[in-house]
Amino acid sequence: MEDEKSYRNTRSPWTVEEYRYVEAGYGKIPTREIAEHLGRTPTAVRLAARSLGLNKQSLEWTDAEKDVMRTHYVEGAGIAKVMEMLPGRTKKTIFTMAQKMGLYSARGWTREETQLLRKHYPLIGTSVAEKLPGRTPEAVKIKANQLGISFKGSMVVSQKMWTPEELALLKQHEQARIAEIQHLFPDRTAVAISHARARLKAKP
Repeated sequence: MEDEKSYRNTRSPWTVEEYRYVEAGYGKIPTREIAEHLGRTPTAVRLAARSLGLNKQSLEWTDAEKDVMRTHYVEGAGIAKVMEMLPGRTKKTIFTMAQKMGLYSARGWTREETQLLRKHYPLIGTSVAEKLPGRTPEAVKIKANQLGISFKGSMVVSQKMWTPEELALLKQHEQARIAEIQHLFPDRTAVAISHARARLKAKP
């Protein structure tokens, strides 16, 4: 049984600010933590949440929250800043959601990813994101700017002719999906592979 004496506001009327705090945090942080913050009993918090029409659906992330993840988290704003923009979401839940959404922070690039970026960004620009699962074109651009890597222009890519060996390999896998064979052409984007395949099929 709850000891009401340990909760300072047990017998006080609820304020608008308290209801807002419950609305923002209920289902996202433990009920007991909300209770301790407000000086209310956990039971009182649950009753307040019920009066506000809150239920387990509050655990679901809103589209607005996911947009914050896709932009600020991916751009490397830092976990502290992202937590400020997502009231009630803990560091653990943010990292878990990032994993579920397949997102990576620009602050956490691996050595292999950086090497790929240095190698391909000058030639194909933000299209290198296709070679970096979880990285968005915007995150790629930001990281490239941080490293001082510039895009040389699409003309460089268009002038790079397909070799007979590449075309033969493409012909060999003409029935496979592009995503399945892209690793065979590390210097080509999915779009470039698609166009080359179309040209092959058009030949008599």
